[in-house]
Amino acid sequence: MPTKGNDKIKKRPSRKGVAIEEAYQRIKEMLYLNQLAPGQKIHYEDMSRRLNISVTPVIQALNRLEASGLVEYVPNKGYFLGEINEQEAKELYEAREALELYLVPKVVANLTNKKLDEVRKTFARQRVEHSDQARRQFILVDAEFHLRIAKISGNEVICRLLKDVFEKIFLKYRPEYLHTDTFQGIYREHKELLDALRQRDVEKAKETTRLHLAAGAKRIVESLRAQSEGDSMLGVDL
Repeated sequence: MPTKGNDKIKKRPSRKGVAIEEAYQRIKEMLYLNQLAPGQKIHYEDMSRRLNISVTPVIQALNRLEASGLVEYVPNKGYFLGEINEQEAKELYEAREALELYLVPKVVANLTNKKLDEVRKTFARQRVEHSDQARRQFILVDAEFHLRIAKISGNEVICRLLKDVFEKIFLKYRPEYLHTDTFQGIYREHKELLDALRQRDVEKAKETTRLHLAAGAKRIVESLRAQSEGDSMLGVDL
């Protein structure tokens, strides 16, 4: 029979596994904080020094991020942070629409004044400012706003799927592509959705969500198209 000491040894995670997870989480955190930008090349030796973690766990963390669609490996060139394109943006918004509209009746059925107040507090944190860091913060709060609403449904599987969709949209998109007026539009649409939830009106909440997501997809696709056309005119090789 194994002894208690042996049991402890078996349960102790390997340092290698801990280092990979740490590198993975810290690189994602740098994306969230806008310390890394979509499309940027990642020099894993520099990243290793920056994170004070050996090179091998950093490379394995980058491979894990590649599997999740947040990093791209280009043969003979290296690792690059993923950058969303028009087709991917359209597909991700289609996924959002399918998942979020499905949850609306469950959200309304489970909605309490306390839960609604939590959504209001998240909404109140959205501030329309001009710096790139403030823009990144705005779209991260945007994701949090929708995920907090989705969580009210009680469907943890769909919430995890939505979180993955949001990461692919917002961590691969450059917030500087959007005009300040766009953020003001998002703010107004969130307020309309909040009002529909306050009224416990399922059909109004579904229609408000559908229109908001359609507008969001249009904004991102048009901004990506404008950026691509602008870069082409400058002779930039995408």
